[in-house]
Amino acid sequence: MVQNLEEMGLTLVPFGQGYKDMSPPSKELYKLMMEGKIQHGGHPVLKWMGQNVVMRQDPAGNIKPDKEKSVEKIDGIVALIMGLDRCIRHQTDEGSVYDERGILSF
Repeated sequence: MVQNLEEMGLTLVPFGQGYKDMSPPSKELYKLMMEGKIQHGGHPVLKWMGQNVVMRQDPAGNIKPDKEKSVEKIDGIVALIMGLDRCIRHQTDEGSVYDERGILSF
């Protein structure tokens, strides 16, 4: 699948499911939630997945979502954490398109 997507011209970025990759954006998501900066507009599926998440912590204090211990599906939360990681790594001083036009909703 990776080779097919790359042949189509897509740039793929590896992202592991271990503590090394998952902990920094998981901690950032928690921080943003505590600051009230995460808004999901009452989306019922995201809310349901958020209620299902169980976080695992290693002895070094790293955290990651634990799919085995989580009650039900958490894939949307894992995708949110991975997306947040990409945002953190690619911050620029140029700002965001959302600063000018806002978020589109339909």
